[in-house]
Amino acid sequence: MSDATLLRVAAPGGRRRRLKTSPQTVAMLLPGLAVLAIFFGLPVLDLVRTSLSSWSGIGPREWTGVDNFAEVFSDATIRSALVRSIVMGVGVALGIAALGTVLAAFVSRGLAGSRIYRVLWFLPGVAPPTAVAVFWALSVQPFAGVVNVVLGGVGLGDDHAWLADPSTALIVIIAVGIWQGVGFAFLIILGAMEEVPVSVYEAAMIDGAGGVRSFFQITLPMIRPVLSTVVLLNVIWAFNGFTLVWGMTRGGPGDSTTILPVLVYKDAFESSNFGVAAAVSVVGGVFLLILGFAVYVFGSRKAPDA
Repeated sequence: MSDATLLRVAAPGGRRRRLKTSPQTVAMLLPGLAVLAIFFGLPVLDLVRTSLSSWSGIGPREWTGVDNFAEVFSDATIRSALVRSIVMGVGVALGIAALGTVLAAFVSRGLAGSRIYRVLWFLPGVAPPTAVAVFWALSVQPFAGVVNVVLGGVGLGDDHAWLADPSTALIVIIAVGIWQGVGFAFLIILGAMEEVPVSVYEAAMIDGAGGVRSFFQITLPMIRPVLSTVVLLNVIWAFNGFTLVWGMTRGGPGDSTTILPVLVYKDAFESSNFGVAAAVSVVGGVFLLILGFAVYVFGSRKAPDA
């Protein structure tokens, strides 16, 4: 037998067959694997090396072992930043998934003007994150911001300092993150809904299921893998949402909106403490890997029969 790798895969009817990975296939994969190793693997290894060292960004690194990680897990500021990152990631992702699902459901049911809505709801996702941050930071300013002007016009006051209040600043950023990301999620979820066979809905109608029941018992279970992917991607993007937070609050007021990426930036480029910054990055990356695996397991489960 040749040196080719033999993989056992399930075949129709419960039988198993052998799939050969030929040398030609391996040869075609090698350039891509080399690119991944150079531009992803090596930076990750260097990041881990930095996390185990004390380095100011200039000169040689001093080996410190796990001291940086001990500081990460014992520092209340870092733990608070991790909690805020989780809150922001989960809040933005669930908000986007819920709103995108509702919008997609309306359009898939033939809402009047649905072709226009497909474009309008996607427009926020096209705008650069920096522009979005500046636009909304100005829009929620007291007195002059468009949000406060509208609230003042309906008698709710126009002097709300949303971004200056530690209790509301992160909520505003989460809302802006949902506004920016819902258009992309809407298109993906809509595509998944339109792939559900019409015959399934027709059978449900014959059995007496209404639109709401069909949505919860047919549509949602059948698009669950897509919803899981949307949630996972948006958790990752929001968890790493440096641009939006930095553009709107720079992590303030105080540390009320300082998430892990902002903390990494401050530690590395303002405090010249690259070792701790790298350790924080490693912890955040491990957390996202665990979360991604959990979402993958949940999303890959077989949907129940309609």
